Amino acid sequence: MTEKCSIATCARASYALCHGCQLNFCREHMIEHTTLTQLQINPLIVEVNKMNDEIHELNPKNLYDVFYQKLDKWRIKSHQMIDMYFEKKIKELDLYLNEQVKKLKNTFNETYAKIESFIQEKEITHEQINLLTFEIQGLRKDINKINNDFQIQTKPLTLEKNLINFDQTFHVSNLPPIYRIIDRNDRSFTPLATDNKFLLLHHEGNLLLVDEELTTPKQVPWKHGPIYDMCYSLALKRFIIINENEVFLLNQGNMTIDKVRSIQWQQWFSCTCSDTSLYLSTKVYHSSLLQFNLLPSIVFFKRWSSPDLCTNDEAIDGIIYKDNKLALMISNDAKRVLRIELRSSTTFDRIWSLPLDIIYNEKQAYRFCSINHNEWLVADHSDSRLLHITKDGVMKSEVSYTPAPCCLIEFGHNMLAISTKTVVHLHKL
Repeated sequence: MTEKCSIATCARASYALCHGCQLNFCREHMIEHTTLTQLQINPLIVEVNKMNDEIHELNPKNLYDVFYQKLDKWRIKSHQMIDMYFEKKIKELDLYLNEQVKKLKNTFNETYAKIESFIQEKEITHEQINLLTFEIQGLRKDINKINNDFQIQTKPLTLEKNLINFDQTFHVSNLPPIYRIIDRNDRSFTPLATDNKFLLLHHEGNLLLVDEELTTPKQVPWKHGPIYDMCYSLALKRFIIINENEVFLLNQGNMTIDKVRSIQWQQWFSCTCSDTSLYLSTKVYHSSLLQFNLLPSIVFFKRWSSPDLCTNDEAIDGIIYKDNKLALMISNDAKRVLRIELRSSTTFDRIWSLPLDIIYNEKQAYRFCSINHNEWLVADHSDSRLLHITKDGVMKSEVSYTPAPCCLIEFGHNMLAISTKTVVHLHKL
């Protein structure tokens, strides 16, 4: 039977099949379809020609000169810091030596005065001679010490390997296209974690470790209820997984899961690790943070619950440790608002706080990750957006993202993983 034209209002028979869109068209509509297709490519040709001109105008020498000036400013400032430190230590050295010599002269003058007194009085006992001998010997030791034993201890100035990086600045508005996809059902839990080599995720009842190419070297069944959050401890070399009330360790070597029995049953909501500590937030209003030492064993250390942290209507949705700082996502159920804060991990003093343009929805936690040298990326599942925040707590950019993002993390070689309810996307940054 002859195919009809795919245009609904056309009753003519098909003239040809468009192999690009797999639709049949009559001769008239085929010409129209071809013309429209050609018109769509014209803007692309214009854009490609424009990019061709821009690429040919790029001059590595000009770029080098600009960045050299920035590096040279950094070098000059670094030298100034060294010179200031040197001048400070020179002043301290001068003060120290003057004090030592002054003490030595005062002691000498006291001893010399005693000797002159004994000579004038022409009366001296053996006990006094012994005492003077002891004092003179002490003076000789002090003189020898300041002449021969005084040392300046210096340490070589070591520079961190990553003190200078040649990276292109990341903007979420220029998020690269999806590189890899993991499809999964909506019964999979959305939290993600990484040891920077493998990505840990939940998929159809199992915990999976995958690499950047989505090969799955290891997996293990998960039978402990909904996963609220996950993180990785470099000190323990274990993944840490929390459900509503318990904390578990995953040994990625043999893929065994063990409950942490030293942590008491509580309502947990989020977790993060420093080099020495585990931080857990409680799933209650007026949330607090509990800090646990990791080594030699996991034990409670301190509860952080400052008056300016969470009010009676607020809870901590997420926490991330980075470079001696704690970033916190705090939700206010009464006002239906969110804010992100950065605090010192040692004093808990607030460094900055930023209200977010997000209408709070309590059905799911709002999670975020560190990216691009201490900047932050927030998953807004309410409005299907990604929010990019600078290291100083300023909104940098935003972009729509579908499906709605729930959790995200940077891992491997500049790879960004974004978890939704039904899929995990990988983007190469």
